Amino acid sequence: MANLTAAANPELVLEMEAMERTTPAHCDEWNRRHQQLLDNDKFLHEQMKNVFVNNAGAHNSIYRGKNLTNVYTVDEICDRIESGTFEDLYIGDYFDKSITTSLGGTETVRLILAGFDLYWNNGDTALTRHHAVVVPKDCFKTTAKMNDSNVTTGGYAGSKMHTTVLPIYEAALKNVLNNHIIAYRGLLTTSVSETGNSNAGAGYTGYANNWEWKDTNLRLMSEIQVYGSNVFSSSFYDTGEANIQFPLFRLAPDLKVAGLGHNGSRMWYWLSAVASAAAFANCNNNGNSNNNAAAGDGGVRPISCIYAKCRLRADI
Repeated sequence: MANLTAAANPELVLEMEAMERTTPAHCDEWNRRHQQLLDNDKFLHEQMKNVFVNNAGAHNSIYRGKNLTNVYTVDEICDRIESGTFEDLYIGDYFDKSITTSLGGTETVRLILAGFDLYWNNGDTALTRHHAVVVPKDCFKTTAKMNDSNVTTGGYAGSKMHTTVLPIYEAALKNVLNNHIIAYRGLLTTSVSETGNSNAGAGYTGYANNWEWKDTNLRLMSEIQVYGSNVFSSSFYDTGEANIQFPLFRLAPDLKVAGLGHNGSRMWYWLSAVASAAAFANCNNNGNSNNNAAAGDGGVRPISCIYAKCRLRADI
């Protein structure tokens, strides 16, 4: 059986001869019209290739939200990241994994692609491996405190959340992601002045006053990464290199609101910024910016970066 083939250099034709009762019932009549449709398809495909390139910038600009769970394995997703083309990966695409921890037992985590190469060339040691930032759609199912008491001493880097809670989830995620988590250099707050005005506004006392570059695998998001601006952050130290809004929240701002556990009811969750000597910033369950005393029980929704391991040798 013969096949129709698109023309080598087709042009877009926006009119087609209508078939009438007197049109001969012959295959040539159908083939001529099918040829026009085939040529139009090729023309439009070539135009798309001319204006769209597979790279981080292009893929950071398109929200799709496709379920990749049964489309690609984690290794296959990371192979597409490693090349730097991010082929068939777009903002909002997601995949589900089951993790088990001592904090919450076994639970489903939906990991969403939040941005591509967002940390490229960042850090006191430049990150030069292609990567994707992933963020859970919802908080883990167990709440946690930033600290056991209402203090922010030691900043974010010294908090119980960062030093004790997140490493437990990190180990579980590394296991289900086949160790595709990459450590990058994050600029984290390390101390807080208990006196002086916070940038959070009138009535807030205490502010972050130092930072340090640290290896980072799993971390809480900054206010800017969620909202696109600072609200309760106590000083510039709270932002560091986490100073751009994730494409995920720019293109789909409704996703800043999260549940407690997979598809759970709305829950407020912690952010990394010190708000005062006694509180850290958070994103409320109704979507507004807020802060909470450090010993409060809030949702845990961290980010990490995934990549493809070097053949010679993983925000998630």
